Amino acid sequence: MKGTHWFKLLVLQLLWPLLPAQACGLQVLTEDLPPYQVVRQQQVVAGSAYLQVEAILRSAGLPCRTEVLAWARAFELARTEPNTLIYSMARLPARENLFIWLAPLINADYRYYSADSSVIEQIQQGKSPQDFVAVAVAGSMIDSTLQQIGFVPDQNLIQVKDINAQWKMLQINRAQLTLAFEPDFKALSDPKVGQTQFYASRQVVRQIQLYLAAHPQTDPALIQRLKTATQQQAVLSVPVNPVER
Repeated sequence: MKGTHWFKLLVLQLLWPLLPAQACGLQVLTEDLPPYQVVRQQQVVAGSAYLQVEAILRSAGLPCRTEVLAWARAFELARTEPNTLIYSMARLPARENLFIWLAPLINADYRYYSADSSVIEQIQQGKSPQDFVAVAVAGSMIDSTLQQIGFVPDQNLIQVKDINAQWKMLQINRAQLTLAFEPDFKALSDPKVGQTQFYASRQVVRQIQLYLAAHPQTDPALIQRLKTATQQQAVLSVPVNPVER
């Protein structure tokens, strides 16, 4: 009986990538965000957040496939369509009641970045960041944070569709700075961006926790399965302290 149980688990694991998306019951959305979500040919293939979400879904018995979209589109769908999951979403006060916050994935330190070291030096010496042109992914936490600081779209803030365009604007000097965590530059789509030297400010401008979140009208049974799976994964990830000698 025990052998039969393990055989079934093995078969399920082997068939997991082949199961139809309809068996999931959920729409799972994300963006290209290396090193947390690494995308190749519009498919998420690696990244720490991706692996955490995959483990949660597998533990919940939900054979879901992640769809990669521009962040503004992913956010709008997650905000308006029930039975939708999204990651990695910054947990902000303005968003608190818009989603069910299922699992923290990443603690990220955001700093100013530039392809011009003199820009970072001037900011650290007290020059206002608003004196430079910034770039951000439209609708992102970075976009809203820069606007709160005083950047104005179409004046000193360029809004782009994804992280690849964000860093490209810096590389070609269309923008002089952005607010970001350190990405995996080699994982970005443009090789010239990966070969560019970027400079970061010493000070952390903002610390943000990024989450797996769900639309509030998502099927309660699925939410419960996801919460149980999240708790199980949290227990598995707790390091075991060695016995003191």
